[in-house]
Amino acid sequence: MSEKLNWSDAKNMLIAYQNNNRALKVDPPNGTEILKGFKVDRADMEWVLNYTGVVDVIIMPAVKLEDLSKPENEQEFTLIVSGLDDNGDIVEAATIEFFIPCPTVCPKNFPSK
Repeated sequence: MSEKLNWSDAKNMLIAYQNNNRALKVDPPNGTEILKGFKVDRADMEWVLNYTGVVDVIIMPAVKLEDLSKPENEQEFTLIVSGLDDNGDIVEAATIEFFIPCPTVCPKNFPSK
């Protein structure tokens, strides 16, 4: 079950991540900028949520499709969102991967370290 979070706690968690030297980096292997999040188009998320048989979603980290043939240290990550049915199985037809990474499109009020 998800936990509702007040913004001040979320902000502290986000800043702690940015200060963690294990935080994901943009443009590996030489990138130094931290990957702060992914922007999801609302219509895409609603499409998954409203797909027939979907009762929940799972958000899964993955390697970008175009990076699969690159050496591991050069691969960039993305997220895949899939619907789940009432048995907890992935609804394969209700899957999206089109996210714009932050820092490319960070909200103006995104907390920084």
